[in-house]
Amino acid sequence: MKKTLLPSIIMALLLLFSTSKANNLEYVSGIPATVNDYKIVGNIMYCAVNNGIMIMDYTDAATPQMLSYLQMEDAAGQIEIQGEYAYVMARTAGMRIINISNPSEPFETGSFRLGNSAQGWGIAVQANFAYLAYGMDGFRIVDISNPSSPAETGAFFLPESDIFSRVVVKENVAYTTVGNIVYALNVQNPQSPVLLGQKSILGGITDMALRQNFLICVSNFNDFSSSFYGLIVLDVTNPASINQVGNYDTDVYSYKLGLSGNLCYIGNGTAGVAVLNVDALGLVTYIGNVGGFTSPVRLVRVSDGKAFVSGEKIGIQSFIVDTPASFTHLSSFSTLHDCRDIQIRGNVAYIANGRDGLVTVDISDPIHPVIVGWSPNSGNGLGIALNNDYAYIADGSAGVMEYNIVNPHLPVLTGSVMTDNWAQDIVIRNNIGYVAVDVLGLQLLNLSIPGLPSSAGSAFDLSGTSYGITLKDNLALLASGGAGLHLVDISMPAQPALVSTYNTPGSAYDVFSKDNKVYIADSQGGLVVVDISDIHMPQGIGQSFIPGDARQVIVEGNSAFVADWSHGIRVLSINDPANMIQTHNYKLSGTAHNMALHGEFIYIASGSAGLTILRNPLSTGKNELKKQAGLSMVVSPNPIQESFTINLNSTKPLDATLRLYDVTGRELGIVFSGTIPAGESLINSCSANPLICNIKSGIYLLKLDSASESISLKLVKP
Repeated sequence: MKKTLLPSIIMALLLLFSTSKANNLEYVSGIPATVNDYKIVGNIMYCAVNNGIMIMDYTDAATPQMLSYLQMEDAAGQIEIQGEYAYVMARTAGMRIINISNPSEPFETGSFRLGNSAQGWGIAVQANFAYLAYGMDGFRIVDISNPSSPAETGAFFLPESDIFSRVVVKENVAYTTVGNIVYALNVQNPQSPVLLGQKSILGGITDMALRQNFLICVSNFNDFSSSFYGLIVLDVTNPASINQVGNYDTDVYSYKLGLSGNLCYIGNGTAGVAVLNVDALGLVTYIGNVGGFTSPVRLVRVSDGKAFVSGEKIGIQSFIVDTPASFTHLSSFSTLHDCRDIQIRGNVAYIANGRDGLVTVDISDPIHPVIVGWSPNSGNGLGIALNNDYAYIADGSAGVMEYNIVNPHLPVLTGSVMTDNWAQDIVIRNNIGYVAVDVLGLQLLNLSIPGLPSSAGSAFDLSGTSYGITLKDNLALLASGGAGLHLVDISMPAQPALVSTYNTPGSAYDVFSKDNKVYIADSQGGLVVVDISDIHMPQGIGQSFIPGDARQVIVEGNSAFVADWSHGIRVLSINDPANMIQTHNYKLSGTAHNMALHGEFIYIASGSAGLTILRNPLSTGKNELKKQAGLSMVVSPNPIQESFTINLNSTKPLDATLRLYDVTGRELGIVFSGTIPAGESLINSCSANPLICNIKSGIYLLKLDSASESISLKLVKP
C-alpha cells in the first residue's frame, strides 16, 4: 500500500502556491546535440540544433569555429535566414525570431507561439510573411514585418491532420504536407489562404524543396510487404492539378534533401549520402553514393564546392566535392548525442552519451566548453562512475564498460563485463563496483585489475526495477522503481543482505544520502525524504509534489537539486522536509536525466539536447576559488588589438605552459612555456610569439597549465 506523506490536499495546494515566486536559474552555456537543419550564408552556417541555434564560421572550412550558441525551450527543427534575422521553428516553443546582425552575439527579438501543446514543424519565409506548418494545428501565416511583434494573419485547417508537416513557398503558392499528402494553397491574400489542389504520393514525406516547376519530395514507405525510400518528383506547373513525373528508390530510409542545381543530395541514413539528378522533365537518375560514415546521415548541404554532412552521432562533417558523388574530407565538428549521466574531475566532464559511448569535455572555461575526446560503446550508456584513472559506464544491455582516462583527449575502451541484467547505474568503493541491474537488483563487480573487470557473483535479487544506487556506510541504497527504496547490507560484499524497504508514493529513480536522511527522486511522486536513523524501520518525513517526473537528486547545504525530466531543473529548500519550497527552476530543452554540481556551475546531462550549463545560485563563486589557488591571468585589452599584453600573477614560482585553442578544442600552439616567477609577469605576445597576432577573427581559449594549477580564459580576436 502506498504511503501518503502530507496530511491533506490543502497542504499540497499551499506548497504549489508557495513556489510561484521561484527564481529562474541563469543559463551559462552548453554543447548542442543533433544538428537538425542548417543554412549557409557566405561563410557562416546557421544551425538548428536539438536545443537551440548554433552559429559556425566556415571561412576556413578546415578549421570551423563556433561563433555562438543560443538555447531555446524546445528542439529547433528548421531554420530560415532572411536579412539580419534567423527564423527558427522549435516545436512547442513555436517560431523564434533571432537577430543575427552580429553572428557572435545573436539574441531573440520576437516569437510566435500557438500554445503549450501545439507543435511547429515546418517554416518558410518570404518577404513580410512566415508560413508555418503546425501539424495537428494546421497551416498558419504570420506577419513578420515587425520582427519584435509577429502576428498571425490567416490560417488553413487541412482536411487531414498529423503531427509532422513541412512547407515551402513560391510567389503566391504555398505547398504544405501532412503524411503522404501535398496541399497547394493560394496565399495571395494572407488573411484567407485558399486550397488550390492536392496530391497523394507513396509514403510519408520527410522533406521537400522547390526547383523551377518541380516539387521534389523525400518520402518513405514500408508496409512489410513492399517498401519505397527515396525521391518523388511532382510537376506543380498547375497547382490545381499536380502530377507525379519521376521517382527513385534508394532502398534505405531517406531523411532530408539538399539541392545544388539539378543534383539532389539525400541524407540516406546508413547508406550515407545518395546523389541523384533531376532533369528538365523531372526524371530521376542515380549519380552515386558517398559512404563511410560511422552513423546514419540525415542532412546534406552543398555550397560553393563544399558539402556539409550531419547526422545523429556525427556532428558536422565538411568535404570538398571533387565530383558529385566523390567527397574529400575537410573537417569535423563534434556535437553530443544523448547525454544520460555526467561526472566531473578537475577541468574535465565525463559524459555517458547514450549509444555514443564516453565523451570528455574540457570545462576549464565553462562559458565555452569543448569536446576533447570520445570512445564508443556497444550498448546504451546510462550511468557513469570514476575510479582512479578509469571511467566505468553502466551500459544497459552491454553490462559495464571500462575506459582508461589518463589522457582525457584520448579515452580508450580497456575492458567490459556483462551483468545479469541491464546495467542502469554504478557507484564504486574500494575497487568494488556496485551496479543497479534493472529487475534483478544489485550486482557487484571486481574492478581491482584494470583491463579485467569481472563479476563478483550473481545479482542479488530485489523487487522492482533498480534504476539508481548510492552507498552510505555499510549500506547500498537502491532506488527500485515501483518497489521504492531498498536498504541492503554490504558489510560483507560477498553476501549482501536486505535490511529493509520503504515503499515510496511514485516510482523511485535515484537516491541521495546525507546524514540520516535519504532523498529520493520518485518520478511522479516528486521528491521524497526518508529518515533512516533506524535502518530497520525507515520513516517518511516529507514529500514535495513540485517535481512532475523527478529522475535525480543532489543535496547541497539546505537545498535539493532535482533533475525533473521534461520539466527541467528545480531547486528546493529542504530546511523543513515536511514543507519543502521551490526556490529556483529552469525549463530545459530536452530531458533532464542527471547532473553534477561543480564550483559555480550546474552541469546537466540533457538527453537529446546535449550538455546544459547553468550558474549555481548557491555557490560561493568561481572567482573566489581562483583567488585561493594563487594564480590569475588577464588579457588586456580583450578583444585584443595590435598591442596587447597577457598578465600572469602567481603567489609562487610555477613551471607552466600557456597554450592557445580554437573553439573546437584543437590546439593551435604554445604561447609560452617556462617558469613563472612569483608576482606579476607580462607577456607581449606579438614580440615574444606571433601566434596570437596571426590568428583570424573569432573566439579562442587560452589555457595555462602547471603541475598543480590550471586556469583558462576566453580570448576574442575582432
